[in-house]
Amino acid sequence: MSAVREFPSVTLTNNSNLVQINTNDSNFSVVPGSVIVVAGDRPRVVISGDTVNRTLTLSIAYIGDDIVEKSAALIPLGQNDALLSAMTSLTEAQNGLAEAYGNGPGTVGEISFSMIVDPPVTATQWPTWVQVQGDINEVLPETAKRFPNFPEIGGKVSVEQLPDDIDTDNKRTQALSPPLKREPSISQILTDYPTLKSTEVRPTESPNNKRMIRFDDVRGEVHIALTDRWFTIPTTIASRSFPVFYRGLILRFNNNSSYTGNIKMRVYPMGTGGLGLPNNPTLANHQWHEYETSVTNLYKIGEFNSEYFEGIIEYIELDSGWHQFDVNQSDVGSLNAKFDTAFGTFRSPFRTFYQKADGYWYSEDMFPANLHSIGASWAQDSQNPRVFTVTDAEDGNDGLRFFSDSFDDFEFELVIVAEYLSHALALTISNSSPNKIYYAGSGRYITNERIFFKRAGTTVTGALTVESIKMRIPHYG
Repeated sequence: MSAVREFPSVTLTNNSNLVQINTNDSNFSVVPGSVIVVAGDRPRVVISGDTVNRTLTLSIAYIGDDIVEKSAALIPLGQNDALLSAMTSLTEAQNGLAEAYGNGPGTVGEISFSMIVDPPVTATQWPTWVQVQGDINEVLPETAKRFPNFPEIGGKVSVEQLPDDIDTDNKRTQALSPPLKREPSISQILTDYPTLKSTEVRPTESPNNKRMIRFDDVRGEVHIALTDRWFTIPTTIASRSFPVFYRGLILRFNNNSSYTGNIKMRVYPMGTGGLGLPNNPTLANHQWHEYETSVTNLYKIGEFNSEYFEGIIEYIELDSGWHQFDVNQSDVGSLNAKFDTAFGTFRSPFRTFYQKADGYWYSEDMFPANLHSIGASWAQDSQNPRVFTVTDAEDGNDGLRFFSDSFDDFEFELVIVAEYLSHALALTISNSSPNKIYYAGSGRYITNERIFFKRAGTTVTGALTVESIKMRIPHYG
């Protein structure tokens, strides 16, 4: 049986002294000093082998193009003392030749003319082992003529054989080796690459240390997987407060004082146009307006000639000062005024709005504590008031309504999750697309008419969750 060991697939990379065996072929009991020939390249000396990681360590690092998945042959040449003896005999033969024909051991020097005419055989060719040493089989140990057994090459290293820089008292089983740089495999690279997928639900399960990104097209949210939980990245680009004037809310100048001069305002009417603003201008609802006028003895803003303004006042400029309403406050010192009511209960008009990349401001969730009305076929979950069920609703008036008439023309964003539906469900009074739900799933809907959930053409049975109802207004820029 041949002592040469064949490896059908190995890998050797530039500037590395590690030969990686890619197959399950064993490299058990590698004789230090053996020679490996990889892909027909020049022989290289092997100093050790690792049976666990299936690697062979070279005495000198390989320099050159990477050798990937090529065959190799491992040739055991025996113990180091036998090789040393052979090299010593070769050196003595060379010194003897120099002594006889040259200027002494170690040098060749001048050679006589007779040696040039009739040189010895070993001077015209590289001497063979037999010419220098004799029959190699007589020199080699028994373990060099066959694959050795482990007890023949194993043993215990003495303290004297260990290097000086190793703590021989505590670390006699450790050996020094150069640092190895292991390149990640393609499977490791693909595992570390985060995957991007869309989702209609907020992820709640543990990502289990996976690299994942989930984008929610319905809610406009981005979820990044951490080791054992998810992190949601805010997608808003700005936030601020707006005062939403309700009927009866006014801004009254302090100490019964009045103002005469110019006034400039940016406003967003939500039902009464410009009525209730100074001089009752004619303005369209649900649009931003900047207007200027002159007033005489004006002592309140929000009511004018018994008309009350409903909507947003973004800023006010007077000849004596100005103020931008973006902070929840009752006293506006820069205008020498404070919020008050002409009737009803006084409450803060400020709501927080968030601007998204689409250019709109979105309020905080306005899901009402008390519904305006609910049809006979509808039921609200007692544990979660956002969950509703409808059973065989066939009358167009049998529906679910959240707000009063004053909110009918407001623009809202609805995020709804339908668990199941027997037929299409309308979300607004007009029963028109795109504000219909045809199938179960998550959806985002924009409407500027009365919100009224009802059957859409035929009876409907189903269950749904109203995640959020947010007022939407355009950016004033």
